Amino acid sequence: MIRVILFGAGGRMGRLVAAELAEQGDMTLVAGVEIQGHPDIASTTSGAPVYTDGDELPEADVWVDSSLAGPALSHARKAADTGMPLVIAATGFSHEEESELEQLAGQCPILLAPNLSVGVGVLHHLAGDAARLLGDDFEPGVFELHHSAKRDSPSGTALRLAEQIAQEGTQPGIASLRAGGAVGEHRVHFVGPDEELVLVHRAWSRRAFSRGAPGAVRFIVGRKPGLYTLRDLFNPD
Repeated sequence: MIRVILFGAGGRMGRLVAAELAEQGDMTLVAGVEIQGHPDIASTTSGAPVYTDGDELPEADVWVDSSLAGPALSHARKAADTGMPLVIAATGFSHEEESELEQLAGQCPILLAPNLSVGVGVLHHLAGDAARLLGDDFEPGVFELHHSAKRDSPSGTALRLAEQIAQEGTQPGIASLRAGGAVGEHRVHFVGPDEELVLVHRAWSRRAFSRGAPGAVRFIVGRKPGLYTLRDLFNPD
């Protein structure tokens, strides 16, 4: 049985991830963690007690972080000290913070997956393959849409898509829109002289982003230290 601790357990995404993990037959959520003063402290989430961040936590086999970039980096430092496998589903890291995560991953396995959607994982593959197959005759671009309260722009998912495309060809531009209650949409355009290829992923509910959490947990447990991405998650070999 895989024992999981979930950071950011009281947030909208954290609650969905907690419920998803609790439904699995091969893992158990042993604790949720939230910032000091959060109303969920000393309550439960999907049957697991919620601790204050900084408290002594129960033993676990893996940590999952769905909080924010700052706390997630702090948790990554603690994970590196103990060799704890870590799944980070937070976004908004600066280049300097990502560089530190890469260094910390030399001490523990870290899966940096700002979007745990299965569809987005496949989109990464398709975007990279399309960039390689279409070549320099097609100019790439990434568009993303999220709800108006989303803090980071571009999204972590859009940045990862752009990186994937750049590895196979040209660095694409990114256009971002924040409006209303949009759950999430990512489009990758490859525009040629006479035609266009468009790859689209649309999330209809936030649960699309939590469904991949159990697979991410199974993936990272037992891995060697290193920084892993969505592409690794959906193509582990």
